[in-house]
Amino acid sequence: MAMNDLGPAERFAGGAIGEPGHRNFYLQVTADGETLTFPCEKQEVAALATQSLELLDLGAIEIDDEAVARIAAEGLELITIDDERFRIGGIRIGVLESGLISIELDPTEDTEDTEDTDDGVHFVLSPEQLKAMSLVALRVVEAGRPICPRCQLPEDPEGHRCPSVNGHHR
Repeated sequence: MAMNDLGPAERFAGGAIGEPGHRNFYLQVTADGETLTFPCEKQEVAALATQSLELLDLGAIEIDDEAVARIAAEGLELITIDDERFRIGGIRIGVLESGLISIELDPTEDTEDTEDTDDGVHFVLSPEQLKAMSLVALRVVEAGRPICPRCQLPEDPEGHRCPSVNGHHR
């Protein structure tokens, strides 16, 4: 599979649209003035954010925390979604010798082969952009439904049939 090289990202965001329990998650990259949106799973957004923060902490990468705060404050909410690209099936992160971060997004195997979706995408961004996206994305993931302390499943606003109490409402 070939990679479509988007070049340097102007913006990179991970987020969700909808109410907790009915949210759709996306990664969104803006490069060369064009915003591309990639549907994905909540767990993929969480894993990308968590692993990115670990990568940045483990590496000897200098990060300007003021720039991270500025990027996050400028708003990393999802921009209007007009055109969804492929559903994400794989994500690869790497650190280049230049200190930039390389991101590759692959389509799921069941993505239909069309001209727009048969290839993955590649782009680069600064460590500050990656850290800001990760911090904002983790807040979005954590803003979901509360977790039941007994069964560790999400609770619904209208009540929760907890398996640990044999399905009774609590």
